[in-house]
Amino acid sequence: MSKSILILGGTFEGAALAHAIAQHRAELFVTLALAGATSTPPEDTPAHLHVGAFESADALADYIRMRHIAAVIDATHPFAAEITKHAVTACDREKIPYLRFDRPQWTLPPDTDVVYVPDAEEAARLVARTSGGAFLTIGRKALAHFANLGDVKLVARTIDAPDAIAGLENCVFIQGRPPFSVDDEEALMRRHGIDTLVSKASGGDLTRAKIDAAARVGARIVLIRRPPPPDADIARSLDDAMGWLYVHV
Repeated sequence: MSKSILILGGTFEGAALAHAIAQHRAELFVTLALAGATSTPPEDTPAHLHVGAFESADALADYIRMRHIAAVIDATHPFAAEITKHAVTACDREKIPYLRFDRPQWTLPPDTDVVYVPDAEEAARLVARTSGGAFLTIGRKALAHFANLGDVKLVARTIDAPDAIAGLENCVFIQGRPPFSVDDEEALMRRHGIDTLVSKASGGDLTRAKIDAAARVGARIVLIRRPPPPDADIARSLDDAMGWLYVHV
């Protein structure tokens, strides 16, 4: 009987890992759980898909036990702190290996105006005081913090369409899934008169273009700090994650 692996995903890293396991560890049965903010899976993912977040450590532990999961690889978004906490607790309870697959932080361009803030609420306060046009790439759940900034032109890009939010009538909404080119990101910022980029400090190559584009146009980069990582095994590359898998499963 093949062993079952659960990847908590919804990210590029989760899909890439599923492809790597299919290529190099085809004897494993892989379930990719879309536990992040988007329910839209990357195309052609070679894994069984579980759509829907695990609302508690108990729910995830029950799933692990019922599906006879041998290991969990947590490749959720770096800001998905709640599901990461649930996963660590559930794996400890069920006594199975857990890995946090965490994309590396960005190396920021030199001589760039970068401000780190603790959360979206503080980012919105900073934008209200200092910006005439802000490009928001913070996910749809955090957009409400930027409501009622009538003097600031906002452009918000999300993967899935956001629900209607009162007070964002001055916001231009764009849908798109990365990667994006630096040239296209620069053109977007110049077209909308962007002087501030607001992003989560999520890192990774797939969404880096906006950082380099902001540096090109001289925009301030406002980054929301990542939550602290779990006290657990951590891989920061696909090779490291596959190496961990060979050792533990």
